Amino acid sequence: MDRLPDGFLQNLRKQFQELKDNSSMIAKDATDQSIKDSGDGNKKREYIVENEFSLIVSKIDEILSTLEKDSAGYLRILSMKASLLYEKAKICLTNSWFEKSKESLENSLNLIMDYSTEPQIAFLYLRIINYLSYVLSRSGELERARTLLEKVIDDGINCQPNIYSTEDLFLEAQSEEATDRSKIDKIMVNNMHMLGWIYGKLGLNELYAAIQFRSLQKELDYNNGDPVQWAIRCYRLGSLFLADGKWKDARYLLVAAQVILDPLEAGVTPNPLVYRAQAELARIWVNYGLYLFSVSRKSILDNKFEDASENAHEKSCEVKAEPTTSTPPDQFKFTGFEVTVPNVPVSEIHENEEARSLFAHTLKWLKRARLYYTLRDYPIQYVNIILELSELYRLLAFYESDIDCQYNLQKKRFETLEALSGILKDVRPNCYVSVSVELIREIIEVQIELMNLNLKKIYNPTEEVNNINEEDLKRRIDAVIDISSKMNNIDYEGVQDCSAAADIDLIAEDGNKTGEAINLIENSMDGKDETSIDKLCP
Repeated sequence: MDRLPDGFLQNLRKQFQELKDNSSMIAKDATDQSIKDSGDGNKKREYIVENEFSLIVSKIDEILSTLEKDSAGYLRILSMKASLLYEKAKICLTNSWFEKSKESLENSLNLIMDYSTEPQIAFLYLRIINYLSYVLSRSGELERARTLLEKVIDDGINCQPNIYSTEDLFLEAQSEEATDRSKIDKIMVNNMHMLGWIYGKLGLNELYAAIQFRSLQKELDYNNGDPVQWAIRCYRLGSLFLADGKWKDARYLLVAAQVILDPLEAGVTPNPLVYRAQAELARIWVNYGLYLFSVSRKSILDNKFEDASENAHEKSCEVKAEPTTSTPPDQFKFTGFEVTVPNVPVSEIHENEEARSLFAHTLKWLKRARLYYTLRDYPIQYVNIILELSELYRLLAFYESDIDCQYNLQKKRFETLEALSGILKDVRPNCYVSVSVELIREIIEVQIELMNLNLKKIYNPTEEVNNINEEDLKRRIDAVIDISSKMNNIDYEGVQDCSAAADIDLIAEDGNKTGEAINLIENSMDGKDETSIDKLCP
């Protein structure tokens, strides 16, 4: 027989609708704690669903045995059975019955494996692979899930599916072509995300980065996704490249995310998600600058204090700006999407001008992060931003050869930290005990740096001094002792008494000193007055 009996589909639709209604109640009960605790009502409904499912499957098996395998009716009925198994697996997954869900999905996949390229089955095949790979990953079968996903992603879809859900099969619901195309693209991207997650669990970072980039390109191609979520995934991938020292790829992806977010931020309608995404992007740009500075500084110090020829091979293993890999140079470049990359360093910093350029770029993003992470709303993040500003001044001072310039930068760093310490003493100090201790440590470090620079001003380190008399030596020792005694006067009172301090509102009438301190910090970022780098280091 090559056609379905009269009335067969109508009876199946009716039974499927009843099964769907009861299944929805089970899914709802799974989220209701009181029903889960009692268990009686839920178990009764599960029993009804199991009986309804068995009844429908038995009817489908009966009619399948009478149909020719090459007929259109056979493929439709076969896809109905596979869809029912898929829906059953979803119910089991809702109740965390992973083994039952896995069994149903494997049975469903085995039914349609040989027909995965047929229009009535292709989309169902992708959905089953997506759910099965998730269940397998939860069961620890990562390699098997990886194999399934790699195959379906590499093969793609070579037909135009005409069935997209179980309802389409049983209820003959009509869908629009644009909606159908969107469903295909989304399930493919979803499978890419799942494969990326599995690569991450297996520790395959390069494959993870490649599949994440491929999913971003796919979303650009079909142009039907959420731009904010796309930008978030883009700059997070850039953050991964940053951690691996792949500066060029990291810079490109961060700029690509910025290209998407900037127009959205400038839009008429305020969007809190965009503001938060911009703030997260700003923090990653700041990490980019600080990390590149740190790696460059370490490399310079290694070159100074180690034998270059003896350690040439070891240095080649250090984190470099562009690690030598087999990755094609343009693998991580979007097609059909214009990204203009700014002149931000992507290699180790050796010259003063490069350092100032990176400093200016990082400082710009520190300002943008500060606009979102305010002291009132995000106090911890605000404090971290000020500490990062202090670190930025310290790293720039390393590249300045002029002692006066180094002193001015360290002094500005000290003033910023001291102002922040004063703020924390006035604004709910009992919440910032650990932060205050960290600030004192930073202030002590700056004091030591200022002491060293003062000594360099007094005694030129490049000057040859062969004969030092006792009086001269005593005078130098006295100078060091005097500076050390001043360091001992650092005020620890704010930390010792912080537990007994009362909460003080930031806008209290007697908060003039706090306001002045905040203005000093903001001026340090804005480059106003004497804080401009050109004025600090003419």
